[in-house]
Amino acid sequence: MKLLTCLLTVMLAVPALQLELKIVSTPDGSTRAPPCAMTCSGVSKYDEADYGWHDIQGKTLKGVNMKSCGFITAPVVTATMRGWNCPAMIRISISWRNMFYVIAMSDATANQMARGRCDVYWNANGYNC
Repeated sequence: MKLLTCLLTVMLAVPALQLELKIVSTPDGSTRAPPCAMTCSGVSKYDEADYGWHDIQGKTLKGVNMKSCGFITAPVVTATMRGWNCPAMIRISISWRNMFYVIAMSDATANQMARGRCDVYWNANGYNC
């Protein structure tokens, strides 16, 4: 019975705990109140219909959709890649509130990135109010 009471107490208390995310700087230089700060993350698959890898002006890039995060300003974004023979380095070129672009920092083509199943794993910290 004591175990059940303890478990029930933990289950009721945990949702009440608040985690605070503090953002000290942003791409546009403005900050907002901590309750508006949020983290959103995801995986942009190599074969997404609208956001696949593309060769443009000698660079290989991929758009990443963050619209479902609900950011109201451009967030701070970090990203990495996972797959077979994917470049070790990528660069985040442009970030808006709804999407960002990654550029492969190698001579890899869009076809090579697709064959390697190079997915983009990302985290974004920004504001939703």
